Amino acid sequence: MDLMNLKPTSDTVEVKLVHPNTGDALKNDDKTDMTITVHASHSKEYKTALHEQTNKRLKAMQSGKKQEITAQDMEEATLTLLSKVTADWNITYGGEKPKLTVAKAKDIYDEVFWIKDQIEEAVADSLDFTKA
Repeated sequence: MDLMNLKPTSDTVEVKLVHPNTGDALKNDDKTDMTITVHASHSKEYKTALHEQTNKRLKAMQSGKKQEITAQDMEEATLTLLSKVTADWNITYGGEKPKLTVAKAKDIYDEVFWIKDQIEEAVADSLDFTKA
């Protein structure tokens, strides 16, 4: 066994969106698959976004102020992280293909809540990165 064979082969994960009830692949009007590409959890981009959030919380705790963390805070942090690690997408929303921005990703992931679950599952599954 060579440890080089156990290194990730990609720093991104492409998520092919599926219908939350039927599991059928979602298609854009041009018949292409709806996809969202995110940085994998081992990537520099993912770690940077995660460290930014963690450092913000640590700084607040170190300031001596009482810091309560609510379920809403945790949900907000998850949406922010997923939005910041989104690298690309090919989706249709509101009849158009929206330009990718962190704010737009956050809005869509909040409104179309089941997308978040599909992204999180794909990122978790991305640990299966070894060469065949």
